[in-house]
Amino acid sequence: MVCDAQVASAQRLADSLANLITFVPAGETTFLAASRGKRLLLDIGRVDAEVRRDSARAAAYREAVAKHSPVKVGAQFRLHAPWGEEDVTAGAIDTWNGRVVLRLDGSATLDSAAKGKNPLVTVAVLRPAKTPPRTDSCSHALPAAQSPLALRVTALRDSLEKELRTGPQPMYPRLQKKLAVASSQVAGCFGTGRLALLVSLRAGNVEWVREKLVLVDTLGKATPLRISDFRFRAHELIHAVDANGDGIDDLATKATTEHAGATTILALDLKARKASRLTAGFAWEDQ
Repeated sequence: MVCDAQVASAQRLADSLANLITFVPAGETTFLAASRGKRLLLDIGRVDAEVRRDSARAAAYREAVAKHSPVKVGAQFRLHAPWGEEDVTAGAIDTWNGRVVLRLDGSATLDSAAKGKNPLVTVAVLRPAKTPPRTDSCSHALPAAQSPLALRVTALRDSLEKELRTGPQPMYPRLQKKLAVASSQVAGCFGTGRLALLVSLRAGNVEWVREKLVLVDTLGKATPLRISDFRFRAHELIHAVDANGDGIDDLATKATTEHAGATTILALDLKARKASRLTAGFAWEDQ
């Protein structure tokens, strides 16, 4: 009887927690995965409850996720990572900063990258079609500090900052007094481009933002791209990754807006000169 009562209590707790969990839409096939706590975690939803400190709640949480999640433990994914593509498996259920996550298990290279000091952001595609291997060999390392390309990028950064500072400004004086410039750059295989440079002018808690993104080729020619990332206003480039298997690197970013943010992947459309959100995960909000 005691055992039955304990089972019933655990089931009620799992059902209660299920009401506090929001999963990705059923049928979603493209997910963001990122290194957190020396593991590669797949973001599949949000949990509005503390589920880590108490063992009974943690067990009930795992039961609720296993029962209701549209993505099950054991699911197979094609991972698009900076070093290339590989097949991975969704492992144990966990949580991270209010997000519902699954651990991804793969190669020794993946394990080493997840444990590294640099952040790792990837795209995992559920049961994807096979994609042709990449044949290019461009580097994902930034150019040496005093190389001609590095000097050209510095000049471009200064030029973009000047353009932003002489363009539209915040209408409120309190924001005009708090203007600051931020910039980031990553190397990658962007068609003929070999480096992405993003410069932004920000005010307040990213209440007002203007951004400029350009791709720079080996000769120093800059091609501007428009950013489309829904409500997020500001971005910081993390690294390049071919997220959709089209042979062109895309951009992993830390995206922010007022009191909120997430990790996002911007897919590049070189013909349309546009960088659009492909997927996002690990969203957060200020409490």
